[in-house]
Amino acid sequence: MQSESDMSEYDEKKFVLPKSTKDLKACQQCGMVLTVEQWNREVECPNSCNASQTKLFSGMICVLKPSQSWVIRKLGNPKSIHPGLYAIDVQAD
Repeated sequence: MQSESDMSEYDEKKFVLPKSTKDLKACQQCGMVLTVEQWNREVECPNSCNASQTKLFSGMICVLKPSQSWVIRKLGNPKSIHPGLYAIDVQAD
């Protein structure tokens, strides 16, 4: 069991995953991947990005602990993102 001092604020964030592999869209700012249905239910991106979504993306990675992810640093995304599935390359519509 982890002590409170060992837990990071990112461990407490909700893990967000697409519910299927069909009709996926990525946030144009942070790259989070969700289904069209999930995006339609969300008021905004779970990472509070105000960007629109696109189907034009390639590659995906699963981020479990954003604060410790070298991939997130390499992609230039902030460390304060939610754990979840992210596109590696996102293109504008």
